Amino acid sequence: MSASRTLIVATAVYLAAYVLIGALGGAVGPTLGPLASQVGVGLSTIGIILTTRSLGYLAGALASSRWMDRIRVHQGMAVAALVAGVVLAFLPWARSLPLLMLLVVPLGFATAGLDVGVSTMVLRAHRNRAAPFVSALHFCYGIGGLAAPFLVAAFAVGKETSVYPLLTVGFAGLAIALFAMREPAGAATARVVVSEPGAGPAAPLAPRIRPRRSFAVATSVILFYVGAEIGFASWLYEFVDLQYAAAAATAITGAFWAAFSASRLAAVFAARRVTPEKVIALALAAGLAFVVLLIVRPGVLAVAWVGAVGVGLAVGPVYPNVITAYSHRYELTGKRFGGIAIASCTGSMTFPWLIGRLLDVGGTVVVPAVTAGLLVLAGTAAWVVFGRRHAAAQAP
Repeated sequence: MSASRTLIVATAVYLAAYVLIGALGGAVGPTLGPLASQVGVGLSTIGIILTTRSLGYLAGALASSRWMDRIRVHQGMAVAALVAGVVLAFLPWARSLPLLMLLVVPLGFATAGLDVGVSTMVLRAHRNRAAPFVSALHFCYGIGGLAAPFLVAAFAVGKETSVYPLLTVGFAGLAIALFAMREPAGAATARVVVSEPGAGPAAPLAPRIRPRRSFAVATSVILFYVGAEIGFASWLYEFVDLQYAAAAATAITGAFWAAFSASRLAAVFAARRVTPEKVIALALAAGLAFVVLLIVRPGVLAVAWVGAVGVGLAVGPVYPNVITAYSHRYELTGKRFGGIAIASCTGSMTFPWLIGRLLDVGGTVVVPAVTAGLLVLAGTAAWVVFGRRHAAAQAP
């Protein structure tokens, strides 16, 4: 197989992997209630599985950041996909909360391996032209998230958690594809820098500040943004269901993921025309405006529709543009992608759990209120980190 064809096949598999990861993430919210009933606990308690899954993700991110630069990445990703598929097959059969928590830890571990592996390989394979492919990855994540609530609803007449064995089939197919693939030519460990829009091939920037410390600070953008995204996406279904009905919750959650996917698709085409820093600033500001709308006009179904769709449209492009902004300043090795994954996992572990714990006390307004606070923190962190990027790069 020619090098160009190998690259095309590899990119297609990477995109398919993110569809599956997105479908898994999108299935969480609609199945929290059924999983709570399955193990006999309340909604405020079942949120603990979000934390335990994220603990597994944290461990997986730490592990993958160590082996990503040392082994054949496709084989490691294939093992991760296989582990995820096996765990998903058993989720509907867990009849106690401790057993369910025990299962989601390796699920999070395996998901982290896939996430870090795919992100690293896309940047290695496409190098200076990686920006649209990074956005395409996260568009595929949105497509998976969009499909998930409708897949769950399709099983509502039987057992909603049956969607997980269905995902097993997808992850098994992904594992087979990864085992059979060879890595694209030129995908060895290398310094990856993504071009500025319209600037042609990029020259490496030489950071004038301590790279380890500055990168650790920079990941705070991911920490707060992912906490907002995962917290809102995970609890949106329950936010709507508790106020209206399951049918409205399914439709609005699906609309959120559709908007999320559409905005990430738009980001693919905008990647060469608009700087990521501008996209991040505008997206976080717009997302905050729509979340505030949900806070100030509760109990109005039309507002729930506008707010959910608006949040999806606004925040969808943030993650891939943050990755692109990082790549302008830092060498994104597997180890550093592990650091990004750790920040992501800490956000997805802490803040969705916090929303679940506060839901019974503060009511449904907790979902948009916590999301608003996190978007403010993410915007502040982005201004501190990326607002001084050019000055740092040009410092003597």
